Amino acid sequence: MKGYGQFCPVAKTAEVFAQRWTPLIVRELCFGPKRFTEIHSGVPLMSRALLVQRLAELEDAAVIATEPLAQGKLYSLTPAGEHFGAIVNLMSDWGQRYGQGRIAHEELDPTLLMWGMRRQIALDDLPRRETVLRFEFRGLPRAFAARRYWWMILRRADVEVCLKDPGLDVDVVLAADLEAFVRVWLGHRGLADALGAGDISLSGETARVAELKRALKLPDGPDLRVLAFPPAA
Repeated sequence: MKGYGQFCPVAKTAEVFAQRWTPLIVRELCFGPKRFTEIHSGVPLMSRALLVQRLAELEDAAVIATEPLAQGKLYSLTPAGEHFGAIVNLMSDWGQRYGQGRIAHEELDPTLLMWGMRRQIALDDLPRRETVLRFEFRGLPRAFAARRYWWMILRRADVEVCLKDPGLDVDVVLAADLEAFVRVWLGHRGLADALGAGDISLSGETARVAELKRALKLPDGPDLRVLAFPPAA
């Protein structure tokens, strides 16, 4: 890590945290311990080699700790790393309030959307019965045209996201313009407005649709989403 040549605490924090990709790596680990492949799923545009380097640097800085597994390692935040969670939350809040006008069409990645949705679902809020959702997106950037269809299986034990049909009966189908749904998911647009404009549609039994809206926390009106991390163990 390159230093600033200053003893200032801001400089010392920036030396560790302000490198490219590092805040996003910490963001992923704020949701709990992860394997290398799970971290990389949250930063898919980052090369695996650079991720290896950044993880090693963060371990040297005592921000993360590793636990050997039968295959690979499990990465988790140390108390020093958990302290970065407040900074990540502040960055999320700033981006929600002041950065949304900077979203470019080519940045609308459905994979990151589905990954982000999965980790923000509170398992305790899910119905006791298994619920299968199918997402049908339109208006995707050309680079992601093959990722139009997604399945999400909601269980109280876990939430599973599939790019291939899992072969299960579908309870609810959500068809949407990708940008419109991203705006609704982030809370910059209300679901009722998007439904009324035809940018999003929901089909399925009324009770199951209501369960979906509760599980994903999709309010009828605009309501900026707050990044919520699970409590530290």
